[in-house]
Amino acid sequence: MESKKSRFRLLFILWTLFIVIAAGLIIVLVKKLVGHKEVTGLHQQWSETLTEKIYFEDDEEVVEAIADNYWRYLNMAYIVVGDYPDNCILVKISANVERNDFDWENDFYCPEGALYWKRFKDGEPTGRIAIDVSEYQNEVDWEKVKAAGVEVAVIRAGFRGYSNGKLVKDEKFDENMKGAQAVGIETPVYFFSEAVNREEGEQEAKFVLDMLKGYKITQPIIIDTEYIFDVDNARANDISEDDRTAAVVGFCETIKEAGYTPMVYASRDQFIFYMNIDDIGDYEFWLAAYDTPVFPYHTEAYQYTPSGLVDGIEGNVDLDVWMR
Repeated sequence: MESKKSRFRLLFILWTLFIVIAAGLIIVLVKKLVGHKEVTGLHQQWSETLTEKIYFEDDEEVVEAIADNYWRYLNMAYIVVGDYPDNCILVKISANVERNDFDWENDFYCPEGALYWKRFKDGEPTGRIAIDVSEYQNEVDWEKVKAAGVEVAVIRAGFRGYSNGKLVKDEKFDENMKGAQAVGIETPVYFFSEAVNREEGEQEAKFVLDMLKGYKITQPIIIDTEYIFDVDNARANDISEDDRTAAVVGFCETIKEAGYTPMVYASRDQFIFYMNIDDIGDYEFWLAAYDTPVFPYHTEAYQYTPSGLVDGIEGNVDLDVWMR
């Protein structure tokens, strides 16, 4: 009798274990099936997303938006010179030089009913109307120039000869300075440089400073350095980027030590290809650009045309937006 009871208990235990194991296997199988369904669903979502991306890449508006976005961020890192992408140079923008916040295409224009450009920020006009003059403008009627709305006139002090390197005073310097200041027009001063090293840059600055004795100057003293494309024997055309930069630094530091504000005048390409931007980035910039410029660095003055007309001046004159 005891033996029968023992066999019954053993069978009961075995049957119970079988049920427990079977139940466990069923639970594991159900979980696997559910998990597979979830993964399958997720894969389906990914497939649909990929399909949508492929579809949208063929959408002209989306492609254009992607291209515009890429172009915007490309211009945050590089100056693009030439026709992108086939025929261009990408110049890395220096992190050491302050940038401007201009929208070059939309901030600068001549408002309706006006004659000259200004910069507009948040819809409000900023900057002042400026011209730059030399002996080439001959006689200037400064009363008429003032009445035309000009507030700033950049006066050429002189130049260095292309070939002989001689320092020459502009024939109309004193006449222009006195005439402009007499009617209340502010007078920055510029010098057309052909310096080939730092020593000559310093020499040019001292030459200008000597001419400024007796004049009140509240605006910058400017070095104009350029590669002269239409003059084969211009003495500064063949100097290195380092030498041109050194000449500019020599000029600007001499002006700064004398208590005035130095400024550098150049085109976009002159700034980025002919000088080391990091070495001149602390000086103010006067940019010459007659098409819509792509220039990321701080800009205190903008020369937008060499073909301006101003009452009181015969012939053409350079026009500028003065932002200081």
